[in-house]
This record gives sequence, C-alpha cells and structure tokens, in this order.
Amino acid sequence: MGNEPDKWHWQEPGTAWKGIGIYHITMVIPSREPLLGTLVIPENDPVQARVERTKLGNELVEHLLQLPSFRPEILILQFCLMPDHLHAVLHVQHTMPQSIREVVRGFWQGAKKLGRAYSLSFNQHSMLKNEQSLQKQQNLDPVFSEMPFIRPMSRRGQLRAMFRYVQMNPQRLATKRLMPGFFRVQGGIEIAGRTYSGVGNAALLQAGCFAPVHVRRTMVNAAEHGEDKPLRDYMNGCVIAARNGTVMVSPFISPRHISRNDCVMLNNMAAEIADGWR
Repeated sequence: MGNEPDKWHWQEPGTAWKGIGIYHITMVIPSREPLLGTLVIPENDPVQARVERTKLGNELVEHLLQLPSFRPEILILQFCLMPDHLHAVLHVQHTMPQSIREVVRGFWQGAKKLGRAYSLSFNQHSMLKNEQSLQKQQNLDPVFSEMPFIRPMSRRGQLRAMFRYVQMNPQRLATKRLMPGFFRVQGGIEIAGRTYSGVGNAALLQAGCFAPVHVRRTMVNAAEHGEDKPLRDYMNGCVIAARNGTVMVSPFISPRHISRNDCVMLNNMAAEIADGWR
C-alpha cells in the first residue's frame, strides 16, 4: 500500500469525493428481475441489441437526467439502462458543497420512491388475482434496496474504456444469451493430442490460420512522438488478416516489462482493432 500512487493528489485536503473527477455509478435491482427493460436482439445480431424500457425504466432514466438541474456541477457523460441495472458515467466539473457519495445517495432515495410507487401499483393490480398471489407480491424485496456502487476513475485511459464498457452492455448480454456455451466450462477440448477444459469459443482453436499480435516498442515510441504510421499500418494489417479468417493471438505482456503509457497505447490499439473487426 505504501507504494500505491495517490489517486487523489489533485484534490485539496478534506475535499476527497467533492472535487473535480469522473465517476462510474452502477445501480442494481438486487433480485435481478428485468423490471427496467427488455433486451431486444434484431436478426439475432448482438451488435444490434438494445433495451426497450419499461415504465419504471423510463422513469429511472428521467430521474437520472434531472440530476444536473439539482447539481449543476455534474455533467452526465454516458449512461446505459439494462433490464436489471443502470450504468452512468458522471463528470464533476467543479468542487461541490456535497460529496459525490451524498449526491448519489440523494439520487438513490429518489429511485427508491419510484420503486415503491411501482410496487404499490403492481400490488394493486394483483388484488384482482387470488389472495395467495397478492401475499407473494407483498413479500417482495424493495426494488432498489442497495446503495449504488461508485467507482472513481483516476488513471489515464480509463474514461475511454469505461465508455465502451457502458455502451456495449446490451451487446455483451445478447452474446451471452445467444451463445451460452461460450460462458460455461466446456470439456473434451483436444489440442495436440491432449484434452483440456476451457471457457469461450472453442471453435477458434480449430482455425486454419493463426497469427500473433506483436507490437514492437520502436513502433510505440515512434507513435508517442507523432510518427504513428508504422503502428497504424501494423494495426490495419491485423484487421485485414482477421477479416480474412486469421485468428489473431495476443501474447501475454507483463506490466513489469512495459510502461503504463505503452499499456494505454496497446489498449487503445486493441479497441480500434475491435472496432474495425465489427
């Protein structure tokens, strides 16, 4: 812990969580019921996946979008509503009188009111059914019983990665639903006469052509000084090879042997390759 960088060195003493910063907020329905929306996958294509909001989902999004009107220091950079949770990326542009924890707690209190109104409406509807069904609904846990999770982003490169994470939530969920076998342990995977168990798309192991992704330090150094053509040419070559059926294999890169700037550069390149592949 003694060697860990001070993530809050840019804040004045006593103002942690109040000063300028970017925060990832996640609020989950503990029961994991899809009360906020329904996942729709047009043509069974995960890239086209989207979430159609329920009435409660729409109300929760409207509640989120009203946050800057109460706290003008906050800018909502990105959000994504999923069937059972909400992601939001918030930018605190100026020091606030309250901490971000207090602001998010206030948002949560408002969300709980929406949840209670939803539960009341649901129970009133259930009164038309038998008494046993009504009792079951009355015993349900509150819709939003847990405080949202707050994650500060304090390192270079995190914002872009978080944007992609939030944006691609529907695509990831669609992929899990369409290809559940990729997300459970598969046995009997044979490689070079040996049998293994693994998780993922085992069909890739049977591809006819593989190629390593090896970014040389000279290319990274040149790109850092504005000469990014060698790096981009190499990146485009990887994309073309992948589109032609070659499985690109990334070697393990130890953080002990590569700088943080290099890691950011490689992560950015990997994101661009993924964009080009899709």
